[in-house]
Amino acid sequence: MLFPIPLMRWATRVVGWWSFGPIPDWRRARKRMNAGTRYARPPRGVRVEAGSLGGVPAEILTPPGAAADAAVLYLHGGGFAVGAPPMERPTAGAIAAAMWTTVYTLDYRLAPEFPYPAAIDDAVAAYRALLDRGIPAGRIAVAGDSAGGTLTLDLALRARDEGLPAPAVLGLICPALDLSADSLAFRCDPSREPLLSPELIREFTDAYLPGMPQDRRRAVSPLYRDITGLPPIVLQSAGDDPLAGDARRFAELAAKTGAPLRHHEYRGLWHVFHAWPMAPARAAIREMSAALAEGIYGHHTGQRSGQ
Repeated sequence: MLFPIPLMRWATRVVGWWSFGPIPDWRRARKRMNAGTRYARPPRGVRVEAGSLGGVPAEILTPPGAAADAAVLYLHGGGFAVGAPPMERPTAGAIAAAMWTTVYTLDYRLAPEFPYPAAIDDAVAAYRALLDRGIPAGRIAVAGDSAGGTLTLDLALRARDEGLPAPAVLGLICPALDLSADSLAFRCDPSREPLLSPELIREFTDAYLPGMPQDRRRAVSPLYRDITGLPPIVLQSAGDDPLAGDARRFAELAAKTGAPLRHHEYRGLWHVFHAWPMAPARAAIREMSAALAEGIYGHHTGQRSGQ
């Protein structure tokens, strides 16, 4: 069942207030978010199993007829401080079903207990594990939303710098691209965004990068890094999201450097609207799934040639 956009915007605002309150308590927020998503379900027919990759826990979402030699590594959102694989079952499960491809949703370590770069280390360990299982890099897509989108870029940059084979394609949903005080998130009108606020973004960033000076925060932000040599990037942003301005800046950076990037900004929608049962969310997930499938299969479906 799909619901109207205004109702879902209101529901997002309520969930955000209930989860975080005026001053985030990370343990309380995790407990509330986990309770609210524990019984989240993927689309019909997608099997959910517990597993691990490179010693990192993960949920494995497998649709019928999934290719044995392909995978999507999905990195959940939550500002680096909250979130877990079950909350991604509707989104990651929809990607699995649309692509006919197994999706591994990683339960990486969270800040502030495990600050930067623990989550990146976990993501790279999981990617190495997929390679060690014999899945070619050219048949692996890496994707994520919010902080998970940031980690997707971090993984690809680490793979490039360490000489690992690059994944076929990267999918970024409303990522955080500037972790410094220069982010346009702190200079936008946040009134239409029901979930994120500049204050909450600052709390997330301080938990992930505790005590890190601004020049160093800029240095670790994807927006200020060399993004040449990366695989094709599919970027989806939302016009009402405080992070949208940085997504536009990142698209400009890609155009200047020749990095292969496709950017679609969904006007009038909010941070990771994909998670809500409404028509624009379904359309955005279909678009992302088609782009990821094109990256690893060479065409717009997860159907293998000859099937």
